Amino acid sequence: MINKYNITQGFTLVETLVAILILTMALAGPIAIAEGDLHATLIAKDQITAYYLAQDAIEYVRSVRDSNNLSGNSSNATWLTGLSSCINANVGGTAQCTIDSLNATVAACPTGGCPILNYDSVTNGGYFNYNAGSASIFTRTVSILTPVPIPSGSNPFEAVVTVKVSWNDTARITRSVQVQENLFNWE
Repeated sequence: MINKYNITQGFTLVETLVAILILTMALAGPIAIAEGDLHATLIAKDQITAYYLAQDAIEYVRSVRDSNNLSGNSSNATWLTGLSSCINANVGGTAQCTIDSLNATVAACPTGGCPILNYDSVTNGGYFNYNAGSASIFTRTVSILTPVPIPSGSNPFEAVVTVKVSWNDTARITRSVQVQENLFNWE
């Protein structure tokens, strides 16, 4: 008797290609999710750094205010002495400055905008400043509005400090964090 059907063992080429396709599709999903998570982690890291840079400038302004008050400069005109390049006397003012808390300096921003902060990874474990290190991705802009306009008039004992930190992320998208705080002249 002649066997009409030749039965062979193993996989055909088509079966092998289908198996590889299924395996590739099974791996593509988790890899895409991991890539998205990595991108989100990098954005979150930059946002946290930007928030702390903004808070650092707020704390520096608060420190200047406290030092002025402790040294007797608590009058309406002198409680923010040392921050004049940041102060706007009315809403819509354009005064902007840089604050370098590491070197205790305040400087007006040039007309083209505030410079980029440097990151010095060598000094004391790493600091942001304007003097040493290499250029970071962060630009910090500080402005102070005083006196604060309120419906019944102006309050010379209150100032609104606004700090904006902006940067371009890995996808070249401009992102920013803005922190605003009302400070009072405590006498």
